[in-house]
Amino acid sequence: MPTRIPCVIDPKAEPHVRTNRVGRHLPTSGGLKNTLQLAREQGLETVQIFVSNPQSWAAPTPRPDGEAFVTGTNEVGLSPVVAHAKYLVNLASPDAEHRACSARALAAELVAAGSLSAEFVVVHAGSHGGSGEEEGMKRLVEGFDRARELAAAEDGAAEPLVENSVGAGTQLCSSFDALAEVAKEAGARVCVDTAHSYVAGYDLSTPEGARKVAGELKAALGKSIALLHLNDPRNGLGSRRDGHERIGEGHIPKEAWAEFLPLLPGVPLVMETPYATPESDAEQVRLVKELAGGLALSVYGV
Repeated sequence: MPTRIPCVIDPKAEPHVRTNRVGRHLPTSGGLKNTLQLAREQGLETVQIFVSNPQSWAAPTPRPDGEAFVTGTNEVGLSPVVAHAKYLVNLASPDAEHRACSARALAAELVAAGSLSAEFVVVHAGSHGGSGEEEGMKRLVEGFDRARELAAAEDGAAEPLVENSVGAGTQLCSSFDALAEVAKEAGARVCVDTAHSYVAGYDLSTPEGARKVAGELKAALGKSIALLHLNDPRNGLGSRRDGHERIGEGHIPKEAWAEFLPLLPGVPLVMETPYATPESDAEQVRLVKELAGGLALSVYGV
């Protein structure tokens, strides 16, 4: 059992509390100061960003506002800070040069994210490109090791998390068991995307189904679950087509989310859902907090 720190609970506070910190992916194009302002306005407790152009091999460059961002995340109380790796990264590629570029790019992003006090960098499991799942998984594990080895030369590099896929074509890790195998072989932790899970065949669309999937998820991955990408699927069950909707506006109703989220105590929740108005975005964050157990965040943790 973890050590619990005694505290005084305000009797006027919310009677229900959460253990899941709630946040979302935010843009950095307007500067990290603007990112922090959005986080404050939306009531975020965790945040995800890109540390470089996700559609380019260009390496991350130092941010002049990086130090202020680190200070600001502490002031706002954002934890964990998460980065998402480039979409071009495919550590499982059958092409040796692509694998090498992917490992170097991921390593650079681990270092850049760490300089912003980010704890995690989420990277897609990638595709075996037709060479078979077994070979692809082997290359993925080797790529993880290589990226971490390259990043280890710098102090404070972030931790890479492998994300489940929708399973389209030759994509790897669409099942919880496959994701668990990679986590075990690579000595890595994982990020589980709920929209990816649904379109890969895990039916979260009813309260009963949500409880069942939560049980399967915990049985397969247990403590290796470091983060949840909380997305409502735009496309149908088993369609293997990616696409995100706002929570409660896709294929998973609110009553199912309310059963699913409390069964994953302590796992941070990061939405990658479409932006709307500032007021509507803040309301989405509030809704997820309520669905996860209440507006108040437990001071005890789990």
